[in-house]
Amino acid sequence: MLPPESPSSRVPPAELLRLLGERLARADGSRIALLAIALSPLERLLAVGRGRTVRTVLVEVGRRVDAILRDTDRYAFASREELWVLLPDLPSESLAELAGRTLLDHLRQPIAMPASQDAPSAIQLQPSLGVAWTAATGGIDALSILSVATDASATCHRHAAQRVVVRRVRTSRDNLAARKKAEGDLMRALDANELEVHFQPQLDLRIGECRSAEALIRWRREDGGAANPEAIVALCEQRELILQLTRFTLNTALRRVSEWATRGLDLSVAVNLSAATLSEPTLPMMVSQALETWSVPASRLTLELTESALIRNQRVAGEAMKQLHRLGCRLSIDDFGTGYSPYAYLRQFSFNELKIDRSFVQNVQSDAASLRVVRSLVELAHAFGMDAVAEGVEDGASADTLRELGCDLAQGWHVSAALRADELALWCLARRDEANERRGPAAQRQLA
Repeated sequence: MLPPESPSSRVPPAELLRLLGERLARADGSRIALLAIALSPLERLLAVGRGRTVRTVLVEVGRRVDAILRDTDRYAFASREELWVLLPDLPSESLAELAGRTLLDHLRQPIAMPASQDAPSAIQLQPSLGVAWTAATGGIDALSILSVATDASATCHRHAAQRVVVRRVRTSRDNLAARKKAEGDLMRALDANELEVHFQPQLDLRIGECRSAEALIRWRREDGGAANPEAIVALCEQRELILQLTRFTLNTALRRVSEWATRGLDLSVAVNLSAATLSEPTLPMMVSQALETWSVPASRLTLELTESALIRNQRVAGEAMKQLHRLGCRLSIDDFGTGYSPYAYLRQFSFNELKIDRSFVQNVQSDAASLRVVRSLVELAHAFGMDAVAEGVEDGASADTLRELGCDLAQGWHVSAALRADELALWCLARRDEANERRGPAAQRQLA
């Protein structure tokens, strides 16, 4: 969560869902609105690979949303194509609609772009906005509200004449209907292999090359909208589908590692493990079988765990991690520094990698305290023999600072957005060629 003194209302998607859940659990009749905003034509920019253009647009979108929201409001980039906005304490549906229309008016204003040969002088978004509004009386959960809001946004997208679609969630019956639809859609997508795995490059700051990438689940729904990964994982956990999702992600990622190797790319891949997956006794066997199936060395697989996953069942988690270490897999602790007892886990478990949370990294240029935290975490990682990985690196100045601090790896929009497997291969080959050119002919002959 952002510190109170921060002028931004932006939070991570999981934090926004947690705040929404807390509001709903009060059962005191609080009025709540959740807005789901699909950004268009941003997906077309993504399709042609204009990463710098996309970053510029998203930064401006965040600035405009910040300028409108109240102190108590929060928003999250659920993906590069979807935005969630939480508006607590709204007296009526009409005010929720008014807030949505105001946001649309601001987001539809042209966004000036830096001069570039491969980008237009201005981008004009045509966002679709859906609103789920409720007077919380209990029996409604965050994922149900999210399902209603995203469905309303999809309806708005299909019917261009409707600027904003507002839907009231009144009873647990509405809640059940929304949940059942979301669950049914996801189960069909899993069975039909409609989910995809994209890969966000992790740049080695020491040599300027990509040696690894994080696997991220993606799902393009039938209505054309992109489902948020956080919501997918949460729903899979609740419906006991998380092992099926993990198996799909793991096998897809390792298959891609095997394919990249045939193109001369020695890339490693990182796969996230949820708390529920880590508690599964069959996890080590599933990982071993996947590595054998795709003939990938275990050292090429990093398994990322959060502090919350370790807290839930330390004994089971500890045993699973020992077995994964015996296989030769690398282990990473994700979102480090946001829990209540981080140092204990570094002593108790053998991690190979420490990921520095984006909430520190994004302020490393503007906030002296964040800079001190990042420096301390880099030094801590090295003291324990781990690589330090910075998440959420969104500009070149931050990347330079991280390099000066001795941070090993960086990922974020400045490096690259998450890419499809074939796009990642081309991206890595291009980076390698650039690095070879910088080294000069003599170094290239030595590498050969």
